[in-house]
Amino acid sequence: MNRRYRNQNLIYLFALVGVLVAIYVVYQFLTAGLQAYLALIAGIMLLIGNLPEFAKALRQRQFSSAVHNTLIGLALVSYFVGEIILKALFWPLSILLLFAAVPLTLNRVGVARAYASAGRNIASQARQLLRLRQRTF
Repeated sequence: MNRRYRNQNLIYLFALVGVLVAIYVVYQFLTAGLQAYLALIAGIMLLIGNLPEFAKALRQRQFSSAVHNTLIGLALVSYFVGEIILKALFWPLSILLLFAAVPLTLNRVGVARAYASAGRNIASQARQLLRLRQRTF
């Protein structure tokens, strides 16, 4: 009987925390600045407008203006999400996405390919490191 009462209290506690988090997120949505909403709208417009060309560029593995616009759109959406929650995570992500778009802005596709290659190498090395650490435990 006592165990059931404890489980019920935990459920109520989790529900209360969930409601408080939901209220906080809604409050953040309502108080986000006009700049953040303009960034979100512009980012979504870029993403939707470039979706067909971006899909084609991915299939052909080419860096084109669609990839450039998609990176900028993702950066703008990331900025908006950073205004709402987890600024420490999403603002640096937004800056990195814009940094990745710079070579395409300057029409330096070779540099963009080098960035992509370096990113793939880093991700591959991180996976190998994680596999190695899992084996040792």
